[in-house]
Amino acid sequence: MFIQLKQPYFGKTAGERVDVDPTHAQSLVQQGIAEAVLGDPLADLLGKQMGTMIESVTKGLDQAVTEALKQFAQAQSKSRRNAVPAIFGEGGEGDTKHNFGDWLLHVARDDHAYLEKEYGSSFSAWQKAAMGESSGVTGGYIVPPDFYTQLLQVVAEENTFRREAFVQPMASATLQFPFLDITTVQSAGVSPFFGGVQAYWTSEAQTRTETEPQFKMMELKAQELSGYSVSSNILLQDAAFGLEKFLMMLFGRAVGWYEEYAFLQGNGVGKPLGVLSAPASLFTTRVTTGHFSFGDVANMLAKLLPASYNRARWFVSPTVVADLLQLKDGASRAIFLSIDQGVTKAPVWKLLNLPVTITEKLPALGTKGDVLLVDTSLYVIGDRMQLEIAASEHVNFLKNQMTWRFVQRVDGRPWMDNAVTLQDGTSTVSPFVGVNT
Repeated sequence: MFIQLKQPYFGKTAGERVDVDPTHAQSLVQQGIAEAVLGDPLADLLGKQMGTMIESVTKGLDQAVTEALKQFAQAQSKSRRNAVPAIFGEGGEGDTKHNFGDWLLHVARDDHAYLEKEYGSSFSAWQKAAMGESSGVTGGYIVPPDFYTQLLQVVAEENTFRREAFVQPMASATLQFPFLDITTVQSAGVSPFFGGVQAYWTSEAQTRTETEPQFKMMELKAQELSGYSVSSNILLQDAAFGLEKFLMMLFGRAVGWYEEYAFLQGNGVGKPLGVLSAPASLFTTRVTTGHFSFGDVANMLAKLLPASYNRARWFVSPTVVADLLQLKDGASRAIFLSIDQGVTKAPVWKLLNLPVTITEKLPALGTKGDVLLVDTSLYVIGDRMQLEIAASEHVNFLKNQMTWRFVQRVDGRPWMDNAVTLQDGTSTVSPFVGVNT
């Protein structure tokens, strides 16, 4: 307890404050030697200091927040083009000086120097240049790698094949690479999955028999996939960001749709070789003409490559959905409908625990290939790392629209050139199975 001396006491002068035990302090106060000190002077001192510090910090934070809000408000009051760098920082996300929208604007202006300096994007003249004069463009600008990657990400969102297939970048127009030959028919008792390599039971001191793996060569050629779209010149003049979102989504989804259509139905002539036309694909006989039944499910799975049992995916035409919802198992229970909630719950789009993709890119019900069972990881996509975009204001001049042309070069084909004959010498399987007419 703190007391203040009223007279000298044991070497302490009058007026000095000392800390003594409460009993001794009360005795000194009663004798008139000291008086009690109300409160804790040390606590009061610390309290005052903390109060000063908190007040200082609060003022600093308040000034910082106020300044940040002021700068944000000033940025919002600017044009959108100048506001974004102020908000996000130069070169940051949304920087109008380096984004796909800005790149497109300068493609529309045919600004060779700017595109080369800022993006390293060169002009690539088409071989068909003479035929392009009427549209006002004779070539296109190579899309920078960052934007090319963004476009491919949009493509992948809409394209199951690209998301799951083996994608091989192509540094040139043609790419050749070897793969293990598992389709050549071997003798009975020899597995085809080792490319001809065999193992023998050998007694002691006997000479081992040599076998070597066999390889085949796959060739991918960059096939041209091109198209064009139009956008309002008002959109072009308004803001780079509106243009960027619009055309990024438009180009990406268009490329994705036509790519996957070719991966499914392409005939390999000037385009990828699709599953429906591939020699490696197997097609089962339909149980009921014009319909898809559970017997077809069983027959297709029986023809699937065993290694693909956990990787395959069903591709189904929308015209088959009615038959799918009526599929029943051995106990006459609907396969796609919840047992406990019935039709009040959305169907679970899985069949034999394999995902089901419903796509319009397949033929109609009753036609060969209306249902496919595909291991997309055994489909190879060759990406020529070069996407070109050009613009013309002449094609739709009277409509005040800008015409955009995009050119993508890609190829695709199954990893094997034929179905696989198992070791029994007669049974055939494939990672690509469909149902026939």
